[in-house]
Amino acid sequence: MKYKMNHMTRGLLLLFTLTWILFFCYEIDVMGDSIVDTKHNLSISGTGERYRATSEERVCIFCHTPHHASPITPLWSHDVSGSVYDLYASTTMKAQPGQPTGASRLCLSCHDGTIALGMLYGTSQPIAGLETTLLPGPSNLQTDLSDDHPVSFSYDAALASENGELRDPATLPPAIKLEEGHLLQCTACHNPHKNPYGKFQVMDNHGSALCIACHNKTGWSLSSHATSPVTSEEGCLICHMSHGAGGLIWLLKEQIEEENCLPCHSAEGDGPDVRSGFNKFYHHPVEATAGVHDPLENPLTATYHVECTDCHNSHRVNSNEASAPLVNGRLAGVGGVNISGDAVEEAGYEYEICLRCHADNSFVSTSAIPRFIEEVNKRLDFDLANPSYHPVAGIGKGIDVPSLRPEYTVTSMMYCTDCHGSDDGAKAGGAATDGPHGSIYPHLLIAQYEQDQYPLFYSESNYALCFLCHDPGILLSQSSAFHSHRSHVVGHKVACSICHDPHGVPVELGGTTSGNAHLINFDTRFVGEGGYYDSYEKSCSVSCHTTNPKSYAQGPFGEVP
Repeated sequence: MKYKMNHMTRGLLLLFTLTWILFFCYEIDVMGDSIVDTKHNLSISGTGERYRATSEERVCIFCHTPHHASPITPLWSHDVSGSVYDLYASTTMKAQPGQPTGASRLCLSCHDGTIALGMLYGTSQPIAGLETTLLPGPSNLQTDLSDDHPVSFSYDAALASENGELRDPATLPPAIKLEEGHLLQCTACHNPHKNPYGKFQVMDNHGSALCIACHNKTGWSLSSHATSPVTSEEGCLICHMSHGAGGLIWLLKEQIEEENCLPCHSAEGDGPDVRSGFNKFYHHPVEATAGVHDPLENPLTATYHVECTDCHNSHRVNSNEASAPLVNGRLAGVGGVNISGDAVEEAGYEYEICLRCHADNSFVSTSAIPRFIEEVNKRLDFDLANPSYHPVAGIGKGIDVPSLRPEYTVTSMMYCTDCHGSDDGAKAGGAATDGPHGSIYPHLLIAQYEQDQYPLFYSESNYALCFLCHDPGILLSQSSAFHSHRSHVVGHKVACSICHDPHGVPVELGGTTSGNAHLINFDTRFVGEGGYYDSYEKSCSVSCHTTNPKSYAQGPFGEVP
């Protein structure tokens, strides 16, 4: 009886195995390409030029066998690698992948390049013609998987919720199958038995359909990269690689961060050209560091660097316009520092992005110009409690500014990039891309602003930056209201910068309404150390005067300071 039961069990097992093989073969034939027509057909009938047996006719034997299989399911026939792998890791990953298991370990028995393609379980010699391992190339992942999409982790609803940008696995397309219902393995993206979509992918990945089936990046569907006819087809793969990435963290194509952006954003690419800006003498030094930026970094403690992603979120960038001080679509989804000095996860105002590097954790260590009140923290310069400031973080203090051009009023606000940006961009009257990428002028200014010479013969071009908003015809007119400006700038060749600090004068460092109204903060290179200005008395004492104090009460044009 015992013998009959064993015999019956073997018979049922054989019947099950044959049924499974028949169903399996039926599936791979009617559901698309047959394995016979793919590179995974390593038999003598295979079409591969590099990898093909010299006499073996069986197609499935390289992975499966109905008899004498290894203990590994499903009836595995190939030797399995015992390699220990270097794994992918990043600060933003919530999953906990371990050493490859299940289907991923089976795929790696060929794809880690350590075992001959024809080496079967329990044999001493590989199948003739397949004595070699995979040659170096994209299919040979090697034992370093740190540049490959992570596998062998539990992808469940809890992970999706914790990550915040993964879809609930219950909503995945039927083509994407998780091992044991929750483990993400190589087979979630690749079906080794058929290849109708290329790269053995389980579904068509045009428009990154396979990527976004799992990844639900905030704002991606409405972003320029997802909707532009130029980039929508390739989608995620414009910047990322699933295997063999150059930039290990976040699987970027290139190790040098900006080189993932600039091939498209150049004169030769299809996107707005910013590479030309970075090639100018004055530019944001994106080339100075590599591998320093981290999406989770705290801008209040981050180390010195600047990368494209400090200002732009490639998953959310769009063409939406805005008015100062609100961020526009090109800056959507980027963190910063607010005017109170707190880090914000998503900046609502453009200046908050600038303050990432130009505030309390300033990457600029010294002032460009030595002044009575000197500060590199631009957050303090634009503090709304200050006696004066340009209206970047709030409406300005001036209640009457007659020199403003007609398009501006005393309630107008401005962007940092209204002054700092491309010298040939739209804001400067040119056709190039706006933004603080690069300029021919110091301090990344969009127009000329002379500040290092005295005396300086007057020319409107010397103060082109100021005159973008202030009308020189009014500011330097012979009327009594502006006689002191004209006498200083035209008559005595005094540059605007010698008296005026263009950002603001911090009250925290001693700025007062009487001494620092109207952005007065003298350049000590030209006016000495002991001068002062009195906005109430309309007078000042500086070393360049022949007599002190000098009154600037309204008087006839030509009054000598």
